[in-house]
Amino acid sequence: MLKNTLYITFDGLSDPLGQSQILPYLIGIAQNGFHIHILSCEKKERLDREKENILSRIKNTSIEWDYIIYKENGSFFSRLQYIHQLRTKAYRLRKTKNFSLVHCRSYLASLIGLNFKRQYNIPFLFDARGFWADERIDGGIWKKSNPIENLFYNFFKQKEKQFILRSDANVFLTNAAVTELEKFFPAEILRKKTTVIPCCTNTNLFSKENAKQISLPNISENAHILVYTGSIGTWYYTKEMIDCVLAWKKFIPEIKLLVLTNDKIELEKILSLYNEEEKQTVVSVSASHKDVASYLVLAKASIFFIKPAYSKIASSPTKMAECWAMDLPIITNSGIGDNDLFFNTHQGGILTNAFTEEEYETACKKYLALSVPTGTYRKIASDFFDNTMAIEKYTSIYKSLTKI
Repeated sequence: MLKNTLYITFDGLSDPLGQSQILPYLIGIAQNGFHIHILSCEKKERLDREKENILSRIKNTSIEWDYIIYKENGSFFSRLQYIHQLRTKAYRLRKTKNFSLVHCRSYLASLIGLNFKRQYNIPFLFDARGFWADERIDGGIWKKSNPIENLFYNFFKQKEKQFILRSDANVFLTNAAVTELEKFFPAEILRKKTTVIPCCTNTNLFSKENAKQISLPNISENAHILVYTGSIGTWYYTKEMIDCVLAWKKFIPEIKLLVLTNDKIELEKILSLYNEEEKQTVVSVSASHKDVASYLVLAKASIFFIKPAYSKIASSPTKMAECWAMDLPIITNSGIGDNDLFFNTHQGGILTNAFTEEEYETACKKYLALSVPTGTYRKIASDFFDNTMAIEKYTSIYKSLTKI
């Protein structure tokens, strides 16, 4: 008999992260002997576009899906209403589902999981995803100088301690995050119930052999394409990335930056800072997650810069696993998550140490000097970032907590 489990997430299944991170893991876990009821927050426009695809993916699985509609631009107080709506649904489901485990993605969802643990002694899996409260400060979303926002920050830092200590299991994305937490929590307690599972990818979907043929009418066949995938703004230094590519143009005249993003308006704002000739170096495309591999296969390398901040030691960008799976070297900045390990020990590409033209030119020279066997970067993805590994680790946690 399948064990009933509840998965709560403020990220929608219709979001890119839902497509790449949540659904593949949960489908794999369900196939290993669990009935999973998903509660998610969906943005209406994305839900309308992706709903049928999601339903088809879970149609023949032991997964049920329920959701609320979520407006991304609301205040934090509106998010309290979303928490209330999810909590109400979760409590109603508990009466009939007899959950053996509550798996919560990040902090807001974990408020509900902690309550289930306290009230009903249902095992609680805290899937942190990062240092969420610190991300709000580092990203400029909250300011400690604002009394209300500082109150929120302190509240969630206290909750973070409770999530970590009172959960039955913790999942973090990086070893660097766990090492940092050992400064504040007893190592023997932390290590005993904490598993590191980075953002992984489907290496079958993301492979050159299985990518569909696609063409870019605005880019010539002999262009040297660097690719960026994902959102614009907050954490990702888009202007610095464009400046880097323009600096590389001195060494690689045929270089182009292909930007795969749905944030066209934000990208246009940044491009308005450049002249027409410079703008010609950048080509943007909107693509669904299932088509990303087809664009990556056109590239010579991937590039992205992340705002260097304290909270980013706990981050594991999904785009990193996907690009390595496509056997692409990555150009990015040091000090993010476990990057230093994978770039210095496993030759993942080029790390920059500053956002200056001199550093960009140095990085370009290192890039042009790269000489690694075909398959080197894909091996990093296969060894450390494959979905199969993530599913096995999550399944092991599920079995341990539900006594299977």
